[in-house]
Amino acid sequence: MNQPRYPFAPIGDLEKLSLALGVKLLELYDLKARSNELFFQTRDIVKPDGSHRITYDVRAPLKLVHGKICEVFLRRVEYPEYLQGSIKKRDYLTDANKHVRSKVLISEDITNFFPCISKKVIHEVWVGVFGFSNEVSDFLAELVTLDGFVVQGSKTSSYLCNLVLWSREAQLVKRLKMKGLVYTRYVDDITVSSKRILNNKEKSDIINSIYAMFRSVGAKPNRRKHKIMPRSAQQEVHGVNVNRQQATMPKYKRNQIRAAVHECEIIFDSDSSSETYISTFNSAMGRVNTLGRMHKVEAEKLKVRLEAVKPILV
Repeated sequence: MNQPRYPFAPIGDLEKLSLALGVKLLELYDLKARSNELFFQTRDIVKPDGSHRITYDVRAPLKLVHGKICEVFLRRVEYPEYLQGSIKKRDYLTDANKHVRSKVLISEDITNFFPCISKKVIHEVWVGVFGFSNEVSDFLAELVTLDGFVVQGSKTSSYLCNLVLWSREAQLVKRLKMKGLVYTRYVDDITVSSKRILNNKEKSDIINSIYAMFRSVGAKPNRRKHKIMPRSAQQEVHGVNVNRQQATMPKYKRNQIRAAVHECEIIFDSDSSSETYISTFNSAMGRVNTLGRMHKVEAEKLKVRLEAVKPILV
């Protein structure tokens, strides 16, 4: 499978949409009419480059309908392997492991991906991937967008952003695969790797093809995050090293995890049951579990140390 596929019958009218979602049609009409009012901002995060990441949530009952859209439609899509973000049993590590031991690694990022995706593009997803009628597609596109654009934070957004490049991305992946290249996308992070050395023209063609794909849906590349990493340099995907046979955690991060375990050992004697210590312990254990996915032996030793300082519940 080279592109996302919805393996169920398409929906052609609003009555069938109502039945599929288990929501009365009159209620759906009401939610569509006031959908913009039901989104609200939750956070405004200033990123290291000075730009803002604004996240939103959705009030009931639209939030419940978003959940049904995910359950009935978006989670039932068969997603191709090159899509690695926000999909069950796939994450940043499964993505990174697809690019281990490469001669060349190209990394690209989309600037403000979510808010640049328009309602028109989402309408095309419902028609193209799902085969829904224009009437149904327009209705759904209105329910999942705010003021005509996708927002970060709502239940449907990550799934939809996986799908917005559906046709163009599948074509690009096919062309790259024919050249022996591996392509993956983790939401807004794209990685292309090669087991052979690429000349400058090949690299330029790959990058230009990715940028053209971005433009086709109104997105722009984040040129500050553009990287070309040869085999002779440290190659990273999502902050983990991929130079070896499998993804490995950088040494400084492993040192930070060991320091977190040591902090628990220091605190335990004087503060073994407070909420603060429980939070510190749980954080350390979570980081050790992550370490274990890349460095099992090292993680097992740290778990033994943590087991000796488990919080005492009173």
